[in-house]
This record gives sequence, C-alpha cells and structure tokens, in this order.
Amino acid sequence: MKIKKSFLPGIAVTLLVSVVAKYLAIYLPFIGAESLAMLMGILLGNTVLTQSKLNSGVKWSEKYPIEIGIALLGLTVTLKTIESLGINGILFIVLQMLLTIIVAIVLGKRVFKVSKKSSLLMAAGNAVCGSSAIAAVSPEIKANDDERRTAVATVSLVGIVLLIILPIVGPVVLGKQDLLLGALIGGTLQSVGQVVGTASLINQDVTTYATLFKMLRVILLSVVVISFARMAQGKSQKTAQPKKSVSQYIKVPWFILAFIIFILINSYVSLPTQLTHSAKELTSFSGVINLAGIGLNLKLKTIKDSGSRFLGYGLLISLLQVVGAISLIKLLF
Repeated sequence: MKIKKSFLPGIAVTLLVSVVAKYLAIYLPFIGAESLAMLMGILLGNTVLTQSKLNSGVKWSEKYPIEIGIALLGLTVTLKTIESLGINGILFIVLQMLLTIIVAIVLGKRVFKVSKKSSLLMAAGNAVCGSSAIAAVSPEIKANDDERRTAVATVSLVGIVLLIILPIVGPVVLGKQDLLLGALIGGTLQSVGQVVGTASLINQDVTTYATLFKMLRVILLSVVVISFARMAQGKSQKTAQPKKSVSQYIKVPWFILAFIIFILINSYVSLPTQLTHSAKELTSFSGVINLAGIGLNLKLKTIKDSGSRFLGYGLLISLLQVVGAISLIKLLF
C-alpha cells in the first residue's frame, strides 16, 4: 500500500514506540519487545496520543510491515528444522497445533460465544505464532479490526502470564530434560521473542530446542492460513452459483507465498550469514511495530467491552494448551 503524506505522523509515532520498546527489552528480556510495545501502545494510545491525525499512519503501521516480516521469516528457517526434531518431535508439534485449534474453536463457540472469526484468530494466534499468525489469517477470513486487535491483545497478554509460569512449572513436571522443556516452551508460547526469552531463563540448550520447535510451528503457518481461509469461505462457497477454479477458491496472500519460497531457497542455497541475521532482525522488529500499532489503536472501550470474556477465553486456551503439551510429551518422548 502506498504511503501517503498524511500517514507520516502516525508512522513516526509507532516507530518511536517500537524503538523504545526494543531498548527497554534489553533490561526486561523476560517480557520481550513485542509485549512491551503493545503495553506502551495501549497506555499512550488512550492518554497522550489520541489525536485523530495519527490514526491513518498507525493503522498502516499495524497492518503492512508485519507482512514483510512474515515473508522474511522464511529466510530464518530451513527444511532441516523439521529433520532435526525427529519423527516424534514433528508429530508432537502437529498434534499440539491441531489440539490447540480444536480447543480454541470449540471453547469459542460453546463456552465463550465469540464470533467464528474471533475463534479462528485465537486458534491461529495460540497454535502458531501469536500476532504474526493473526495478521496473516485476519484478511483471509475477513475479520474486522476490533476482532483482530482484541485477539492480538489477548494472546499477547496471556503470553506474558505463560512466560512467567513455564520456567517454574516446566522443570517441576518434566525434570531437567532440555529437549522436553524445549518442546513445552516451543510448543506453547506464541511469539518467537517470548519463546527465546522464556527458554533462556532455564539454559541455552533449552533455548536451542525451544526455538527449533517454535520454528516448526512457523513453517506450518501457511498450512493454517490456507485451511482457515477455506473454512471461512465454506459457507459462501455453498451458496455461490458459478463454479470457481482452484486459483479462485484458495487465495494465498503474497507474503505466505514468499515465506514458502524463502524457506525452500534457504534450504537448498547457502545464503550469507549476514542476510539471514538481517532477515531475523527485520522480522523481529516488524512484529514489534505491529504490536505497537495495535496497542496505539486498541481503545480501552474495546478492551472493556470484550476484555474479561476474551481474557478468560485466552487463559483457558493456554491452560489446556500447556496440559495438552505435557501429556503429549510424556506420551511421545
């Protein structure tokens, strides 16, 4: 999308909040720049940064940089990521993601009575990679801005709870087994930053394993986006008169295609270390910008209207997600 002159004040403010969040994360690594950016954005967006001239730029910042970040994420992983975890590791992640998606959809429909789109966003955010997955799924299921922002805020806030609890609960339940602790953290926490930050509170080996498990979830992002798009289109497809071609039936966003292509390139071509490192940094920062923009746009009324219900929804999903992960780990490893 073209950047208009009127967007510049909002973009500048969002970038400033993002940079400050990255700096503060040096001293608060267990929280992470993403969560700090969102919390700062909510605070400032409801107090001193309420000017209407900022709106268009902030909205641009929360939607478009993350698409570039998702695409570049493909340069940070390879197909060897899957191979390194073994059959049991792959099966664990696939089952864990599937169970998380089912739990989120069933709870959303049966217990918390949220919209189908909201439950799909919560399923994607918890099953895959937090705000990045929600950003990828949102346009494909035609979720509105409030649904998207509420889902991101809920997933991010619950993630903060998990990053405090898992380093304590994990060793008690699973012992000092680095692979298993890495599976627990990498298979449940939402953002890559939170996974690395949480695992690093235990030790470096756990961080390595957790990152590998997390990367496998990220690799499966494209599968989730396409599947959810088809689920959302299902009802309208039944009533549609003309028969559509496959290319019309499944519209894959450009950044998901780029994500897949970059994974394949990184798997078979030896890329410069500096390139993959830069891609990782840009991906991370795009996530910070995304959450800063969401925080600045997320008004207290929106949080109040659906906050307690969604927070309970998110906490219950995460609780069952952790219980499911521990059960699968004990079954498979």
